[in-house]
Amino acid sequence: MTRDTLLVSAEALQAGLGQLTGPVLVEITDGGNDGGGRQGRIPGAVRLDWTGDLQDPVRRDVIGPEAFAELLGRHGIGPDDTVVFYSGNNNWWAAAGYWQFRLYGHRELRLLDGGRARWEAIGGALTPEAPERPRTDYPVPAGADESIRARRDDVLDHIGRRTLLDVRSLEEYLGQSNTPPGVPEDIGVRCGHALSAEHLPWHTAIHPDGTFRDDEELRAAYGALPTDRPTVVYCRVGWRSAHSWFVLHELLGLRDVRNYDGAWREFGSLIGAPIVNGPQPWGPDGIPSIVAQRDPSEVTARA
Repeated sequence: MTRDTLLVSAEALQAGLGQLTGPVLVEITDGGNDGGGRQGRIPGAVRLDWTGDLQDPVRRDVIGPEAFAELLGRHGIGPDDTVVFYSGNNNWWAAAGYWQFRLYGHRELRLLDGGRARWEAIGGALTPEAPERPRTDYPVPAGADESIRARRDDVLDHIGRRTLLDVRSLEEYLGQSNTPPGVPEDIGVRCGHALSAEHLPWHTAIHPDGTFRDDEELRAAYGALPTDRPTVVYCRVGWRSAHSWFVLHELLGLRDVRNYDGAWREFGSLIGAPIVNGPQPWGPDGIPSIVAQRDPSEVTARA
């Protein structure tokens, strides 16, 4: 895949808006919050809510395959449709929606470059009207593509052996807070970061207007990451890490990159999890101290 098949510019969308055929626009909100400065949605856009539609409120997990198929069918999305996601909040929610659709095997997916903020910045039209789309018979996915999803045991397995990438704010990484600036603290969740996790905040990938940096800039920004070992990215709830997963896996083409959607809310509440406050403490041989206590041959073999 290339940038041209992954991103749609706001200008190109504006020029093609209103055509009889074209991609399905999907706006992802969270709890009804669209994160925008003006009321309404891009004309023709389906709205899906991250919490209310895409997450199971009891299991605190992505909805299952049957619910996913029913949701898309109800909103008139077919398995062969090209879906263009956008959202407020710097496309965090849009990237999470993209990742979840990819998890269930939907292939033709795009992001609106710069998201809702970019659309509003160019004076793009917004409407209060929801589109009327005929229901489709979306097939139930056979299962989830676990190659792009990390679980908590994967995070533990990566410590000191593979790449762990914390994409939260520096304050969160250093353990000064467990939430982004201005967000109330998560009760019961410890502060800090996973032992051996590197820090590269999600916004490294974007310009001030929210659009993605060009390929050369991205390669320079992420060039220090090893390309020959698996990488797990995480943030607080899985939105920012989905954004970074999109950059690494989709735009830069790193093959083995997984998003930990359980995120810090899960890992930071685990009893006994190896969590660090402050800068990362390393052992005398450049190995995290907790890993240095293990068999060195095991560490080398699994690096």
